[in-house]
Amino acid sequence: MIKFKLMTDIEDIIISIIGSPLFSSLKDVVENNAYHDHEKVYDHLLKTLDVARKSIDGNFIKNEKAKKLFLNFLEEPVGNLKNKDVLLLLALLHDIGKILKYKEDGKEESIVLKKEDGTTLCPGHEYWGSALTSEVLKEVNLSQNVIDFIEKGIRLHADLGKDYFETKIGWSLEKIIEDIKGRAEGIYKEILFNIYCDCFYAKPFQLTKATIINLFNEPSLYTEREYYIP
Repeated sequence: MIKFKLMTDIEDIIISIIGSPLFSSLKDVVENNAYHDHEKVYDHLLKTLDVARKSIDGNFIKNEKAKKLFLNFLEEPVGNLKNKDVLLLLALLHDIGKILKYKEDGKEESIVLKKEDGTTLCPGHEYWGSALTSEVLKEVNLSQNVIDFIEKGIRLHADLGKDYFETKIGWSLEKIIEDIKGRAEGIYKEILFNIYCDCFYAKPFQLTKATIINLFNEPSLYTEREYYIP
């Protein structure tokens, strides 16, 4: 049985994914709403990756202690890669589920639904994207730990978005940190970073983005919580 060497160069991995026919087909999927102005999903994912590349050095974190903790977090291993690598892959792949179509009652429809006013929405793309992870990455030889992480990250990538933070208006940063540590199946820092990159330029997101920046500047965000049965 031939054993293929696991890929460890993040740039080679990214180039391979972007060049795949499946990813390229996202050029045919267009969204139009408050977050996407007649934007191809392909272009949005590359734009999100670009924001992630520019932010992965923690330039948005001014608190020195928090920035050091963030950079330490980025160096932690995930399978054959590091957190900083898988965060770039999550930025690139988080909306991959929008490629899907479905058949129903003799009709074939895109998972991206168009409303009468021309705006679009895509219910369930988080779950369906996570279900596609292995298919999307089948040509890229990654460890199962990395694939499992990306699958989870795609499924949860909207859990700490604008809707979540709108229910926390008036909360202190300390209280929000206490709350989010119980969410996103323990990968709250990863999900916060992804949503920060995902919606970076969207006008409705700017207040939420400011809150997320403040959270990353709090050293207590990086203190790990361990759950146990007493």
